[in-house]
Amino acid sequence: MVEDGQPGHPGLASPNFHSSPSSPSVRSRVKAAELLDVRSPELEGLMAESTSVGLNPWQNGDHRHELQSQKSHVMPVAHIEMSHAVMKRCFAVWFLLCGLVTVVTLRSTDVAHTELFYIYYQPLLPVLTMLWLWGINVRYFEKAGVRYDVCFSSKDQKYLLNSRQIFQSAGLATTVALTSSAVFCLHCLLQQDQAASLHPPLMYACILALLLLPWDVAFKETRMFFSSTFFRVATPYREMSWADFLLADIITSLAKPLSDCERALCHLLSGPVMLPSSTDQMCGSSSWIIPAGLSLPYIWRLCQCIRTWKDTGNTGQAFNALKYSTAFPVIILSAVNFQVSDEDWNKFWKPLWLIAAFLNSAYSYYWDIEVDWDIAFFTSPSDQKWMGLKKPVLKDKLQYSRVFYVYLMLSNLALRLAWVYKVSPHLRQNLLTVLIFTLLEVFRRFQWIFVRIEVELRKLQTSRPELGQLIPAPPPKEILSADELMPI
Repeated sequence: MVEDGQPGHPGLASPNFHSSPSSPSVRSRVKAAELLDVRSPELEGLMAESTSVGLNPWQNGDHRHELQSQKSHVMPVAHIEMSHAVMKRCFAVWFLLCGLVTVVTLRSTDVAHTELFYIYYQPLLPVLTMLWLWGINVRYFEKAGVRYDVCFSSKDQKYLLNSRQIFQSAGLATTVALTSSAVFCLHCLLQQDQAASLHPPLMYACILALLLLPWDVAFKETRMFFSSTFFRVATPYREMSWADFLLADIITSLAKPLSDCERALCHLLSGPVMLPSSTDQMCGSSSWIIPAGLSLPYIWRLCQCIRTWKDTGNTGQAFNALKYSTAFPVIILSAVNFQVSDEDWNKFWKPLWLIAAFLNSAYSYYWDIEVDWDIAFFTSPSDQKWMGLKKPVLKDKLQYSRVFYVYLMLSNLALRLAWVYKVSPHLRQNLLTVLIFTLLEVFRRFQWIFVRIEVELRKLQTSRPELGQLIPAPPPKEILSADELMPI
């Protein structure tokens, strides 16, 4: 006997056998049980009784045919869910296999090939990681009932992907990158430079095709929306939407990977693909393209702030523009290291670089806490102490636990200081260390998004009450499992 809430058939209650066999509720339950292939002695008896008194539950039209038609629609759902599970496992196995091949072969290849691997493949890892983490952001918002999409304009909302679709897109792009990296490393290990040289340009071409493919596949409308938003960010002379702002802020955290992509493309276009990086003067560490590539995201964001200041008269945007301008001295002074002697650098230029780095990190940290997250800490009127410091003043109703906000403040401080490492070209000699610091900045942006969207939704909820409840009142208590967070 099937009970209400039984796993596999939620909500299908046992029929009321004291009701008349002709009762519509009984007939509907019999039909639902038949549809789900549920059988019990009581149910069979009820169906026999119905038939004996001439009350065939399916007498109105050919309901048997309808039932079979509905079954044909129900069964594929199970097959689709099964195919998703199989696909997820296949992706996981393939990712693991390609990752192991890449790591093992890199440990055995020579230094020149290792440097070429970092030039071509390192830029994609932080970008793909950010895409996966954005999927986790969205998955959390979906599960917690946070209406993050309201932050975007009504025109832009229809292009937003759900978390499953984001993970599918990320999985496809990651498959291309990991497969190419594994095969490239194998060819390098076997000293097959001519074959290895085919894979970096082919990989970049495939990823570009995935983004700009004109056919109606792989979420065409969203891909076109992303491309047009990126173009708007790169040409910040028009009115800014919330999508423009969010993407531009994320791009500032990806300044190092984007600069590395610029260097990789320069390396591909300026000479032999397998030319050792140490002999490359046009695209090497001392080239002007490195600081130029690092500066671009901050130039775009600065222009956005100035444009918004001009349009709205909000002086806060002028101070926000000033914040982004403090990144340029760090980048320029770091690049000077390649143009002067070690003695001149240590005596004069390095102290200036340290001052600029401290100023940028301090200003950015202040802005994260006080403005982006709306936490009164530096301007707190509270006299209460916490660990010898003024206790931060949080809002009365919070989406997350108070411990989480304290953790964010502490981790953001450490990661803001680490940011200096990734925008300083003269600190790039240790390739693995730079990659780790770049990934840490991506993680900082990932956790920044949670509270930044919370603050934006609270503003909208106050200014536009007709939108209803945008953030659930109580903090979510359940911790999502890995399968719930990342369903491919």
